Amino acid sequence: MAQASQNDASKLGPQTVEGQLREMYGRVAYTHKTHEKMADRYVTQYRLVKAIEITASALGTGSLLVAVFGDSREGTIVGAIMSTILLALTLYVREGDLGERAQKHTVVAAKLWGLRERLLSLLIDIRGGRSLEGAREERDAINAALEEIYKLAPRTTDRAYRAAQKALKHGEELYFSQDELDRLLPQQIRSTERS
Repeated sequence: MAQASQNDASKLGPQTVEGQLREMYGRVAYTHKTHEKMADRYVTQYRLVKAIEITASALGTGSLLVAVFGDSREGTIVGAIMSTILLALTLYVREGDLGERAQKHTVVAAKLWGLRERLLSLLIDIRGGRSLEGAREERDAINAALEEIYKLAPRTTDRAYRAAQKALKHGEELYFSQDELDRLLPQQIRSTERS
């Protein structure tokens, strides 16, 4: 029975393989962007926590100095509150380790970017006449690499996926207009002449 399945699979033409590769490309593009959005989210949280820490530390120190040199009960209370806030933030950052989480998502996104570009090149090569057997071998290699990345990838959230979806669908973060590309490329390979 397995022999019949392999024979059926070998009859699948370039359109079927290209269709599968297009689906893979879409999934990898979304996953890549989702991991980028997760990293961005953790970096934003980290910066916010650090800003609050600096503010609480400054207020706490100032309040305690006023309490010591001015004999102010209010200064002692404010200093104690700011110290408590600092302790809570320290425990949150230690437990959450936002910087490390952001880095993990950044690494996954970078690996996925490379595979996304390999898929895009493969799709172009198929349109250019690459052999079906060669395309299948490359597809299988990409699948194996994706499996290894996904095994070790940290989890993402629905919020990050929605941000990725918005960026890809409405922000067109993955694409450039012809004019944008022409401004980025050297004059010799631009698609339009610029005066």
